[in-house]
Amino acid sequence: MSAAHIDRDTLTDYWLGDTDAEATESIDAHLMGCDACGAQLDELIALARGVRAAFDHGEVRAAVTGAFVERLEAAGRQVHEYRVPHNGSVVCSLAPGDDQLISRLDAPLAGVTRIDAEFAYSFAPGRPERLRDIPFDAAGGEVLFAPKMSFVRQLSSHDFVVRLLAVDDSGERELGRYTFHHQAAG
Repeated sequence: MSAAHIDRDTLTDYWLGDTDAEATESIDAHLMGCDACGAQLDELIALARGVRAAFDHGEVRAAVTGAFVERLEAAGRQVHEYRVPHNGSVVCSLAPGDDQLISRLDAPLAGVTRIDAEFAYSFAPGRPERLRDIPFDAAGGEVLFAPKMSFVRQLSSHDFVVRLLAVDDSGERELGRYTFHHQAAG
């Protein structure tokens, strides 16, 4: 936090409740007298609401955390999970009552500092998509994904492959390959 204004990262931590009591008190006092920082906090809150609404409507694909999945379940969302062993596969589908699918990919993550994920669909060969620098649980040995539900609901039966890649200064190496044999609903 500068003398003039609170930086965006600190405001984000404040809004998420990740600041200590002393910092929270200082930020509260600053916000009472600074319209610019108050407006920036309002923008963060509006952005979060927009992301939440997009996720609730199935418009967001994301790597997520176990805590995020727990919050979905605590909020009453019907979560259907698939655990895929290292370099394994699973037959999967979407049930009518599912609000969210979660893929739990078991992976050897000891010593890994950054992961990218590459997605390839059998109906779009040669056109993989990549997510960079995704969150992961190194201690738990897993990476969790929540697909874009509006997209999944439209899909016909197909195969979907996720490659996890460890990325560091020396380059990248494959951590695992996971195949989903998606069965269309109906």
